Amino acid sequence: MNNKWTWLKEYMQKNNISQGDVANALQWQKTRVSELLGGKRDFPVNKVFPAAKFFNLDLEEFTKYNSGISREIPSTDNKCPQKRIAGALTEIDIVNTDNRNQEPMFQTIGRQLISTDIFRLLTSSAPTSIKAMIARGDAMQPTVCDGDLIWVDISVKTPTSDGLYLFMLKGEVFVKRLQLDNFNHSAAIISDNPLYPPIVINKPDKLSTLGKIISITKTFR
Repeated sequence: MNNKWTWLKEYMQKNNISQGDVANALQWQKTRVSELLGGKRDFPVNKVFPAAKFFNLDLEEFTKYNSGISREIPSTDNKCPQKRIAGALTEIDIVNTDNRNQEPMFQTIGRQLISTDIFRLLTSSAPTSIKAMIARGDAMQPTVCDGDLIWVDISVKTPTSDGLYLFMLKGEVFVKRLQLDNFNHSAAIISDNPLYPPIVINKPDKLSTLGKIISITKTFR
């Protein structure tokens, strides 16, 4: 049986690119890269664009070849893969919330640089979907304390799992813990500080959030 990815393996060898390099660049398991190069699989849809970018190949040619629409191997003439630069940084907006409108607005007040490798360990979302902001109040102590830096994925508008989320409640923005009860079709919005009572939600499918907390940077004074 012919291996449709033999040319890619040779392309990698020519440019001293390891399977680990590909796995790291695409945020993919190394075993799957090995299976692909062995002719046992193709690139899944969500890996086609980053793969074409990493290997420095024409996206249209690469997509057609990967999907089987075309048998013409993408041109690699005078090209080499774009290796990730060590020490590369990703820029994230630091924001405040403006609650004067019915829908809160995120106002950028600064920028936070984070290692691209560390950022990709935190999330697969685009950097534009991640906002950093200073937590205020004591409702989520000791998990989130006043002054901690929280990292919020604002692309998550409909919660599908338990976790920490950013909510707008009575015109104010809060970090709260969400616990879904799929058996009783309900949910609870909980403060980790026991002084604040939980809020029971009877229609969790109608629940929306401003984003999901993906990381907390603690502040020690």
